[in-house]
Amino acid sequence: MKKIIVFSFIFLISFTIKADIISCSFTEPFVSTEYSMTQSTLTISAAGHDSNEEKTIIKNVSFQIKSEGSFELISKEGKVLQNLLLNYKGSDGMSDTVYPYDVKDFTYNKDSFPIFGGCSSNHLKAKTIE
Repeated sequence: MKKIIVFSFIFLISFTIKADIISCSFTEPFVSTEYSMTQSTLTISAAGHDSNEEKTIIKNVSFQIKSEGSFELISKEGKVLQNLLLNYKGSDGMSDTVYPYDVKDFTYNKDSFPIFGGCSSNHLKAKTIE
């Protein structure tokens, strides 16, 4: 019986997520990320000092459900790249945009502290507060 309940719970959550692309925005530093569920890649874009954008693509990234509304992007080595929390209170730290996901990113400052931002997806859009 427990297996049926757990399977049903995971099945229902997978329908509520429905994200093909999860896009995240950060300020200080100005970084954006994009996770593709179909390609299992995380693309990190950072604005360079000379206005050139630096892109890094991490392949074989898995999307894992940790609990209701809590997700992680995990590298093939098992390292947590991002923690996502579906709470409809995400912020990029600068704009009046409210994102469905709060995100903590561990990819940009690898040896230092995480950066915080907000994320949206194909099915869960960010909203601007007026």
